[in-house]
Amino acid sequence: MRIQRRVALVIGFAIALPGVATALPTDIVGNSPLLRMSDADKKLLRDAVLKVLESSDVRAVREWKNDATGFSGRVEGRGAMQSAEGLSCRRLQLRAQGQGMQSQFTFPFCKDEAGEWFIASGKTFTDEAPQP
Repeated sequence: MRIQRRVALVIGFAIALPGVATALPTDIVGNSPLLRMSDADKKLLRDAVLKVLESSDVRAVREWKNDATGFSGRVEGRGAMQSAEGLSCRRLQLRAQGQGMQSQFTFPFCKDEAGEWFIASGKTFTDEAPQP
């Protein structure tokens, strides 16, 4: 539950304050579906991110869709890597679309010593780690 709250807070923070989150592309400030998603859409996105991060398959894919709002998306694992500090990390590609808009961006996520995932923008990584 702590992991889910932390990822939810990080993604929520990134969506709510795009100027602060340098990991987000410039289109997030303007014409992005992330800015218009409902709380239910954001929960579906967060759940998909967590499922992919916690999967034993570093290339796991999770799609989500909210028929009530028309928003949908895809979260795709793009491999495992290790931070310079030795943290276990994964790169995720997130896509979202709805209301005629579309966004795609990639985040590095790392798992800290407490087992919680966080967006690891600005960290240095070694080459892609071997798959478990």
